[in-house]
Amino acid sequence: MVNKLALSILISIILTIIIVSTVNVGTSLFLNEPEYTDYCNMSKSIPLEIENLTMQICEENNGTWTPQNIQCIKTPCPQGYCDFYQKCQEKYENALKPYNQYRFYIFAGIGFLLLIIGLFAIENLIQITGLATGGILVFEGIIMNLQNKLIVFLALIAILVIFGILAWRVINKVEKKKK
Repeated sequence: MVNKLALSILISIILTIIIVSTVNVGTSLFLNEPEYTDYCNMSKSIPLEIENLTMQICEENNGTWTPQNIQCIKTPCPQGYCDFYQKCQEKYENALKPYNQYRFYIFAGIGFLLLIIGLFAIENLIQITGLATGGILVFEGIIMNLQNKLIVFLALIAILVIFGILAWRVINKVEKKKK
């Protein structure tokens, strides 16, 4: 006979993986992620003659020239580095910010809801699954939106306070029932 708690933990792990995967896939289906190629044209011909690369060639190809003091053995000796993707990368990152913020709200919201369900559930399977899945989704949301630290910080403080108060109440209620 299998231990009921061990079986609940195993099933909870499987359910947690399925729920987290479903939220990830569902979010990618219904929320359009900005495509890198929409901002940075990867098919554009970039001069590959690194030896002959100059600031003028770099800027003519919409690159950003970064001067460097290099001592070379042979000539010509480029005195800098050309980043052909810096300008488009900034545009792409700016387009990603609102997308990541929406994902954070989705993941943190669903995660917080699952934490609350896990906290108030009576059944071990639902408790373990809700708490584990909720924690993973909140954490995943934080990772996605880490560039917007203020929103993440404030949301985490709110989740911590609300969850902390509710957890304290549930623990006190359980202790009173034991007495």
